[in-house]
Amino acid sequence: MQLDWIRTFVTLAQLQHFTKTSEYLNLSQPTVSVHVKKLEQTLRTELIHRSSTNQHFELTRAGEQVFEKGKEMMDLWRSMEQINEKKEEIPLRIGSTHTVSDVLLPDFVKKIKVLYPQVQLQLMIHNHETIVEALNSNEVDLALVEGTRGLEPFHVEVISRDELRFFASSRMNPHSSPFILREQGSGTREYADDFLKSERIVPVEILEASSHFLIKQLAVRGLGIAFLSSSMVKDEVLHGKLVPIEPYIIHRPFYAVHPEHATSISLIRELVSLIENPN
Repeated sequence: MQLDWIRTFVTLAQLQHFTKTSEYLNLSQPTVSVHVKKLEQTLRTELIHRSSTNQHFELTRAGEQVFEKGKEMMDLWRSMEQINEKKEEIPLRIGSTHTVSDVLLPDFVKKIKVLYPQVQLQLMIHNHETIVEALNSNEVDLALVEGTRGLEPFHVEVISRDELRFFASSRMNPHSSPFILREQGSGTREYADDFLKSERIVPVEILEASSHFLIKQLAVRGLGIAFLSSSMVKDEVLHGKLVPIEPYIIHRPFYAVHPEHATSISLIRELVSLIENPN
């Protein structure tokens, strides 16, 4: 059994994608498959259930156990490597808007902590305007946002896409009901204002809140129509606590933003590649 096989399998189980694993490890896709196959042959058990495309898969019960043990082995190996030379810690400041934080940041941070243990994270969560100010004043190295306003001086790339909809506890009329929206300066609020203007909807009342959780709870209690990412209200819709107000749907991109010549540009590019793009 070779350590490379274990490293490949652990990375594959973490990233959940053969192509991303090969890119991250700088290996060809066939080599990734060979490493996994050799590990399975050595352990005499199947570790993954492969799909017909061989890109998507699920871990078997044995695969889950090998994944956990493999992580321990990789941690031990890293510790051994650092006996004579302590790996330098790399500080990284990530700024994120509230929406992107709620949708993407938890899984992104988990991947960073597993695959880049030397990275010391500092997180800033705020609205779009504040994150742009932080970029301009060099207070963050990488920003994750849902709008492009004020980002002209920086490198901007699409990393994911999100679905925005109006939700309420019952089928309210948008022309005669209050709206529960994010505060001015929020990227989500900008999308809401533009959409309402395009549909010639003039809200009878707007209740502002800076918390998506609070907006959701106010809508559940029947206080108005909320404008939220569909991913944030899956449970409420499933259990009938909220219903989408048809036919209003908006699809928006999420962006990764950083200075063109950031100090840790190679690391930033590697980390951005970890964010799964469902499209």
